[in-house]
Amino acid sequence: MDKMDAALRQRLSAAPDAIVGLIVRTDGDPTPHLNRLGEMGLRVERQFRLLPGVSVTGRAGSALSLAQEAWVLKIEEDRAVSAV
Repeated sequence: MDKMDAALRQRLSAAPDAIVGLIVRTDGDPTPHLNRLGEMGLRVERQFRLLPGVSVTGRAGSALSLAQEAWVLKIEEDRAVSAV
C-alpha cells in the first residue's frame, strides 16, 4: 500500500522546496519519532493520540523522504474541514 496518494506525491515532487502542511499517521504512539521528524526539517504542530499521528509543516522534499520511514503508515495533506 502506498503511503500517499499519487496526486499528493506529484504536487510534492513538482515543488520540493514548497512549505506544506501534512498529517502523518504513525504505527503506534508518534512520541518516539518526534526527534526524527525534527532531524528531517519538519516541525510538529500537533500530536494526535486517538488515531496515532502528527500534523507537521516543512519542505515538500522532506515529506517525500518521510514516506520511506517504516513507522509512517499514511501521509495526507493537512487541510481545513468544514461541517455540512
